[in-house]
Amino acid sequence: MTEFGALIATLPGGQQQEFVLSKAEVSIGRSATSDVRLRDATISRSHTRLQCGVDGCWVEDLGSANGTRVNGVRLQRARLLPGDLITIGAATLRFEPRAREEEDSTICSEEELEATLLGSAVETNLNESREARLAVHTASSTWEVPLTGDVLSIGRLAENDVVIDSLRASRRHARIERGPTNYLLRDLNSNNGTLVNGRRIATHRLQDCDTIRIGSGQMTFKAGFAEEDLTLVDVPRARAGSKRPVVVIPGFMGSNLWLGSEKVWPNVRQLLKHPEMLKLGEGAPPIVARGLVNEVVVVPNLIKQEQYGGLIDYLEEALGYERGKDLLEFAYDFRQDVPASARELAQAIADWNPGAPVTLIAHSMGSLVSRYYVDRLGGDKLTERMVLLGGPHFGAPKAIVNLSTAATLLPFGMLGAKLRDLLLTYPSMYSLLPEYACGEDQHGHSIDWLHDTAWLPAPSAPHLRAAAELRSELRHGCAVPTVCIFGYGMKTMTSLRMQRDQRGLCHGVEGFHEPAGDSSVPERSATLEGAEIHPVRQYHGTLHVDSDVKKRLKVELMR
Repeated sequence: MTEFGALIATLPGGQQQEFVLSKAEVSIGRSATSDVRLRDATISRSHTRLQCGVDGCWVEDLGSANGTRVNGVRLQRARLLPGDLITIGAATLRFEPRAREEEDSTICSEEELEATLLGSAVETNLNESREARLAVHTASSTWEVPLTGDVLSIGRLAENDVVIDSLRASRRHARIERGPTNYLLRDLNSNNGTLVNGRRIATHRLQDCDTIRIGSGQMTFKAGFAEEDLTLVDVPRARAGSKRPVVVIPGFMGSNLWLGSEKVWPNVRQLLKHPEMLKLGEGAPPIVARGLVNEVVVVPNLIKQEQYGGLIDYLEEALGYERGKDLLEFAYDFRQDVPASARELAQAIADWNPGAPVTLIAHSMGSLVSRYYVDRLGGDKLTERMVLLGGPHFGAPKAIVNLSTAATLLPFGMLGAKLRDLLLTYPSMYSLLPEYACGEDQHGHSIDWLHDTAWLPAPSAPHLRAAAELRSELRHGCAVPTVCIFGYGMKTMTSLRMQRDQRGLCHGVEGFHEPAGDSSVPERSATLEGAEIHPVRQYHGTLHVDSDVKKRLKVELMR
């Protein structure tokens, strides 16, 4: 995949976002469909664009009301050089020839905390989308193949364009033929057949987001699209008509938390300096959840997350949804256990009473909340479909590090102990632990993270038992039609080695990373048996604002 460089956006207040340029044309503006979306009333909906190629990147103003400045000079078009500053409204974007490699930080003072917060950025990949692609997912890897040739061959032999290493795949199993206006999938008299959307086919004209199964491989056909394809032609008419009711369920740290009239989350500086305000347990302050987080959130070494307002605005602006009418934002106390949040979701949907089965759009931990509602609380009778983004369905090794009491693992130096002790009081954190083998101790013994209670302090044992019970209650398959959207190709912790003392308590961890996930959740944990898949080359915290994901949401909600 070609990378043309990166844009580092500095927003009012000093927050940074990094956009990795992996597409030839990048739109910048206030519109919910812009590649780089800047929420500023002084910025035009379609304000500026970047055009990148072998001769570098050029910035061009699109006739905006307030103009585009490069290094302080208002210009119509200019070639970008490393370090150039593009000013659009109150935002500044710095062009760099390559993306940054950000490392974990050790923070031992408030001064270091401030510098780290201002220097940390939420990363977003801007991927090419105009050409049709085939996303391929197997047990060992995930990748995408552009459909630029006349024929794409699929099968078990190494000479195929797409190799499916499965005994259920024939040596020459199927092929995709490119026509003047469409793509035709043709089975080549394979032994076990080719399935499209669960039905065996001989030939099939591919439609956007069709799911193809060959042997143990699963593929998704992605039709190419431009920015204008993300929006309905007649949004006012869509707003007036009836649509599938949608519930949006955010992930960990994705809901605003209030203590009376004071919003205590998101407030990263307060979290790190006074974490006792957000503790959970006996004597904890009476905190309630109200509204989805609508700002960029960075807790160094723990979470990087784009605002959920980008997703909500897309549903409203581009697809004609209206909050309260056919769109429900479900805020929940992300600290509490998943079943408690699922019960609140059930009550919220009952109180809303949309009059038709709902579509659940859930990100990260919200996927577990949604699944518990559907699997255990009768939600399958009221849910038409689930769209799960970056769901940690079988846990993530990163959660082990977040909960570990090993002194060498404190991610914030002197401030880390307080934050770690805070996270240990959150039942929800334990639900993110892996239920599969992904680590061993210094003696080579595999560790059962949910049932071996010795690796954490004794007060954590009840939380571990509750998390193990939660995992046993959730289906590995799907009670309703489900799409698992997940990130691939990002550096992600997939396994680790733990040092344990004589009692079994953790006192050191070494994590191992590979490009096999979304930077938080490994690919192996992000899909469910029987679900459709939609892989995207994107980070965990920005999946819900990815353009490819928005296109899939449009397909799902308008089908």
